[in-house]
Amino acid sequence: MSDARPVLRATFDAVADRYDPSDVDYFRPVGRRVVELAEIRAGDAVLDVGCGRGAALFPAAAAAGGEGRVVGIDLSEAMVAATAAEARALGLSGVEVLRMDGQDPDFPAGSFDAVIGSMSVHMLPDTGAAFARFRELLRPGGRLCVSAPTTVLTPRPLVFGLASIAKWVQEYEAGTRVYPQSSAFGGEERVLADLRTAGFRAAAVRDEVLHLTASSGRALVDWTWTHGMRLFWERVPADRRADVAADIDAEAETHRDPDTGLVTIPTMVSYVMAR
Repeated sequence: MSDARPVLRATFDAVADRYDPSDVDYFRPVGRRVVELAEIRAGDAVLDVGCGRGAALFPAAAAAGGEGRVVGIDLSEAMVAATAAEARALGLSGVEVLRMDGQDPDFPAGSFDAVIGSMSVHMLPDTGAAFARFRELLRPGGRLCVSAPTTVLTPRPLVFGLASIAKWVQEYEAGTRVYPQSSAFGGEERVLADLRTAGFRAAAVRDEVLHLTASSGRALVDWTWTHGMRLFWERVPADRRADVAADIDAEAETHRDPDTGLVTIPTMVSYVMAR
């Protein structure tokens, strides 16, 4: 299993100040859905692994309420600093954001009622071992819910619902597993086996359609520079980037909704749940 953590840490440090701008909606609805599926309740203690800029962290804090405790961890120092500052600005005294490796979070056993991770855990070098560690951190009856991008392979490859991104990623991406070209977590059979081995029960994988929305095709292209897909762009030769961007922009614009005026692209997201 390749360990992409050093390059991922550097990448997310570089994008932390402009991560996931508001004119594209994708990570935030996925984070909210993770919190829903994890059944976060008032008073819960929650660990958010790979919290980024808080797409799941802040909804978890809202669900856990003033009596709850929500801890976000991330490898990126810049992400942690920005998200911690936002939590302070929002007056969320029950939220803590720490720089920590999601592969082996350093907390006592039985610290949490729920462990969540939105678009993050699939990038760990050994997800089976990570699930075992998450199991140790959970109290009896504790819940796990993590999400991952789903790369559609048939009838044709799609990434973020677009064939153009899939085509160019296949040509230039070198396997960091940010947007996997095969099933995240090794596929449904593998992840369910890993969860059982880790001591979980009631494990399930749920693929759902999410409608990614953007103000324009160009806004979507710009958005891809603000998160893990920046790794892809750094591999595209500088003299090809304009052509690649134009190709993605043109396909995205074919999804413009005449009623809302927004580019609206159906995408698949995988949610992994267990108790």
